[in-house]
Amino acid sequence: MFRFPTRFPADIRVPTIGRGCGHLYGYDNNGTSNNYGYIYNPVNRFLQNYDHGRELLAALATQRKTGEFLDVVVQVEGREFPCHRAVLASTRYFKTMLSSMNLSERDSEVIQLCGIDSTSFSKILDFLYTGEICIHKDNVQNILQAAHMLQFDKIVQCCCGFIEDNLCPYNCLGVMRLADMYGVSALKKSSWDMAVSNFSDVTQEDEFVNLSVQELADLVGDQHLKANEEDTVVHSVIKWLDYAPEDRKTGILKILQEVRLSCVRVSVLEKLESHPVIQESVEYLTKVTAAREKHLLGTLRPPTDAKGDEANGSPRRGISDNLAIVVGGWKEAKKFARQEVNPMTPLQSIICCDPDSEKFYHITTLPTPVSGNMSVTSAGRHLYVTGGRVHPRVGQGPHSAPSRQAFRYEFPSDTWLRLPDMPSVRARHQSAVVDGKLFVAGGDAEVTSLVTLDCYDPEEGAWIKIRGRHSLRTSSYLKVIAFRDMLVFIVPEITNVYTLPIVGEHSISSILHAPSQGVVGLEKLCVHAIDVKTKCWRYADTPRLRLGPLNLVDLYILTTTVNNRLYIRTGYTQRSDLYIYDAEENCLTKGGEGDWEENVLRAQCEHSHRYARQEGLVDTIHHYKFGDRHISTRQAQTPFPFALFGHSFLQTKKSRVGWYCRDLAALEKNDEPASSDSGPDADYL
Repeated sequence: MFRFPTRFPADIRVPTIGRGCGHLYGYDNNGTSNNYGYIYNPVNRFLQNYDHGRELLAALATQRKTGEFLDVVVQVEGREFPCHRAVLASTRYFKTMLSSMNLSERDSEVIQLCGIDSTSFSKILDFLYTGEICIHKDNVQNILQAAHMLQFDKIVQCCCGFIEDNLCPYNCLGVMRLADMYGVSALKKSSWDMAVSNFSDVTQEDEFVNLSVQELADLVGDQHLKANEEDTVVHSVIKWLDYAPEDRKTGILKILQEVRLSCVRVSVLEKLESHPVIQESVEYLTKVTAAREKHLLGTLRPPTDAKGDEANGSPRRGISDNLAIVVGGWKEAKKFARQEVNPMTPLQSIICCDPDSEKFYHITTLPTPVSGNMSVTSAGRHLYVTGGRVHPRVGQGPHSAPSRQAFRYEFPSDTWLRLPDMPSVRARHQSAVVDGKLFVAGGDAEVTSLVTLDCYDPEEGAWIKIRGRHSLRTSSYLKVIAFRDMLVFIVPEITNVYTLPIVGEHSISSILHAPSQGVVGLEKLCVHAIDVKTKCWRYADTPRLRLGPLNLVDLYILTTTVNNRLYIRTGYTQRSDLYIYDAEENCLTKGGEGDWEENVLRAQCEHSHRYARQEGLVDTIHHYKFGDRHISTRQAQTPFPFALFGHSFLQTKKSRVGWYCRDLAALEKNDEPASSDSGPDADYL
């Protein structure tokens, strides 16, 4: 007889169970795995089959098919599913059912389920026996319903993941209701975010009109709602209201409180105002009428909250109050255009770019043969257009003489008023309105190097000559702006360093290879200001800066007013600097990071290689954002319908100019300006 030893060596170690350790750990002599593992020592041996669970499930599935050892039947919609009670009891739902002393199913051989379809239950039962289930778009909702009722959390998660992967603007509202029904908060949030981010598309679906008052109010009031125009929001509210006006008229005020009526066009407000439900309520009608009258009377104030999140009078988050206005100029043809195009075709119109819709619109036709090199400025709802030329200065001449003409254009009514001619001819000059008076300065028609200045007083109906400043000389970098009761001239003093190529907004190290343009050193920034009431001049500058080389393309003066101080930037790039002019102290100091937070529009040439002309050519509006840091980022760009030169550019505010009083025609690519809402021949006074 074989006898076990009574003592064993003290250094015997028990190896760890695992695969891939030779025959001792479950490999055949030929080196192939047999999915068995065991621990061996002289005392005992432990065997583990790694596929035992799978083999057991397979055996149970085979028994189910052959009808062996089945001890319970589940009935669903008249179909019977014989199965093993022990398999059912492996789930939380059936374990509670089969073990409860208070339920008849505990000892019953037949279990009847209601509220789910038989096909979905069949798939879930197959999952219990195989661990596999196939979910697709045609069965996911039924399987989700059955799995939720039977408390199969893994299948519920799988269904929700499949639905979320296929979430889109056209099904998100339906998914939101489904997620709410089954209490799946993550899926509900994803579908809500989809609806908020794609509001315009969501409103086209049938589920939209079935939203409750509270759901629509929450959706319209969400601070992250993405709608390029508030008009879209109002149109959707009207659509929702028309679906069941009698049932919903009591809740419309709750929804209107979330609509930014100050950002809705007058024509849309008039449609809302005439709606029968609005007409029935004095409270509703008063609210809408007040918003419309504020537009027409020009009593709306520009939003003071730059972020525009909460206030009902501010644009929604991500929506800008900025508007880019382009006056006149001449269209430039591409170098290799096949069609015969006159590269000097005058625009002869005022157009604008809305950064939200990223479209250009025709505003009005110019009332003069003067086509370009004009100056434009704004005051409230008026645009002042002065000077300019009939033809561009191209070649050796002769060139058309600059103009003395001056006009005032009222945006909301689309009407022009001819002002008295200026005392001097001007072109490529600058203008600003201070204390209700129009000031024009500089230009390429100056007979001396000094900047001359003229003023139009509307009360007098005449031009007044203003004494200039001997130290203020003409410069292509001169910037003239209105600030408080002062007309401010900003002049960067530069020294030419050497000649280098045009490269746009690249680092100095990348400038060193080709097209010729001046590179300069910015020595100091000078501010000349005249108080228009006292006619007194003042002057401030920075110490000599002695900055490194600066590409001329990068040198561009930008201004804004913050806390009653004038903020001045020297460009849009990372190398540009910020300075702050304090009128009270009459000093100019260096600004710091985060001092300027604003969105800025700029007309630039993105594809200069396509055109023969380079100087002053633009084909794109770039949207810049100065954020928490002073470095700017380019957020977006809107291509012009055509390349343009000799134009005048103005950034203003929609709320100031009367943008919401007009319905403007959009321009398409290479489009001729269409007629405005008042026709091409606007009223001329």
